[in-house]
Amino acid sequence: QIILVSFQGGLQERFCFIVLAGCICLCTGAAYSATPVTLQITRGGTATLPAATVGADGGVQTMELDSLVDVDGTSIRGGGGTFTGGKVVNRSIAKARGKPMQVKDSGHTKSQPEITAAFDGLNLRNQRLANGGNQFTVEPPDQALCAGNGFVLESVNDVLRIYDGVGTPLTGVIDLNTFYNYPAAFDRANRRFGPSITDPVCLFDRDTQRWFHVVLTLDRVGTTSNLSGGNHLDIAVSTTASPLDPWTIYRLPVQNDGTQGTPNHRCDGGFCLGDYPHIGADANAIYLTTNEFALKGSGLLRRPDLCDFEESADYDGRDSTSRAFFNRQKPGLYGLASASLEQQSRRW
Repeated sequence: QIILVSFQGGLQERFCFIVLAGCICLCTGAAYSATPVTLQITRGGTATLPAATVGADGGVQTMELDSLVDVDGTSIRGGGGTFTGGKVVNRSIAKARGKPMQVKDSGHTKSQPEITAAFDGLNLRNQRLANGGNQFTVEPPDQALCAGNGFVLESVNDVLRIYDGVGTPLTGVIDLNTFYNYPAAFDRANRRFGPSITDPVCLFDRDTQRWFHVVLTLDRVGTTSNLSGGNHLDIAVSTTASPLDPWTIYRLPVQNDGTQGTPNHRCDGGFCLGDYPHIGADANAIYLTTNEFALKGSGLLRRPDLCDFEESADYDGRDSTSRAFFNRQKPGLYGLASASLEQQSRRW
């Protein structure tokens, strides 16, 4: 269920997110420079919101789970499947069970939050039957939720939907492969695989009046189930203040193997994985963070990565823009958390 909370000043006030995305991990690796690496973000076309098609509810089918990235009901972190002759390994971050922590009630906040609406959001059945049923059963949902300008955008693995401010759907359930101009996640009639999309995040930036939707995309070897090793962030930016209008797509490589202008972080097996992206903004830039793993090899978190790209370049539909890839934290430290900063007052 989706619950909208208004703060003092109304729903049109800027929403600020602080996402705890990291953890302490013990790992080894070469020392990394704090010098930023600048490369081009390429434009990947225009995204529109197509009419949604719903598949027949035929129950559990052959190839219900993606055999490479969803083995035994787990995610890519669970392992299994072939990857250039090896295996995608367990990417669990924690080394032991954590200890619970009690938090004291601090009473009412100064912003006086209150529930203004509650409605059913996306569920597993919605996502499985999207795009004519050419989807996999995917867990966990990894929900992304953002609101502003009278709209609510919800996204999960691997669909999105847009609502008005009280929860009335304004679109059907749109699969993310179609939204980002890729073939279906799994063409069931022809048994062809599209890129594997995961970990959606979104943001409405009040100052620029633009919507952002970001996913991690893992490339395949042709239309087979095998991963090529390449992976990138797909970044969709709305062209207006309405998420119903067309979006511009940019693509940012994050395999960090020295190809496509990326730095070489020497991950086991050659390819790194830009896992679990998050997004934030301030008056200067849009910020994206990832947790970097080796796609093949050690399953420990290697390092958190931060990239930013200037706001002025992101909304004009140009073919490419620059971004800086920062190596600001050494392996073994906390992952970075994106947050949004109010431009006018510079307040968190």
